[in-house]
Amino acid sequence: MLVEFNQLPPHTRFWMFTSNRFLKQDEILSLNNELSLFIEKWTAHKQELNASFSLIDNAILVVGVDESQTGASGCSIDSMTKEITRLAQQMNIDWLNRFSIVIKSSEGIMAANANSLKELFLAGKVNEQTLVSNSLLSSFDELQNNLYLPIKDTWMNRYLAG
Repeated sequence: MLVEFNQLPPHTRFWMFTSNRFLKQDEILSLNNELSLFIEKWTAHKQELNASFSLIDNAILVVGVDESQTGASGCSIDSMTKEITRLAQQMNIDWLNRFSIVIKSSEGIMAANANSLKELFLAGKVNEQTLVSNSLLSSFDELQNNLYLPIKDTWMNRYLAG
């Protein structure tokens, strides 16, 4: 059952997918429609899942499940991943590359690959304080409060060395 994203409780289990680029307006509308239809029917062992999704900064997709009544199963997680993969192919984007990040800097907001941080650092476009999307979140509270962290406080700080 599709619920409002901001109504999901703090113990929500979630999956985060970062696109390799920003979605265009028509893609956002399509994503909202397709994922709403999927989540409305999403089940685990024939039990409805109370779930939702949010597209943050037109590049970070978060799918959350309130597992207090029904937990997501291996098969239900597989079906969600297949749906994300199907939508990615349809929109010609990559949701599954773990090096895709979103950067917020004085230059503005950009979708990038973590491997490009050194080049951006040397060009003066990012520094240790530049905010990057944090892909190592472990709780819904962290998602709401620490989605973006300074590069120096993330695993990506190694790209700024030497």
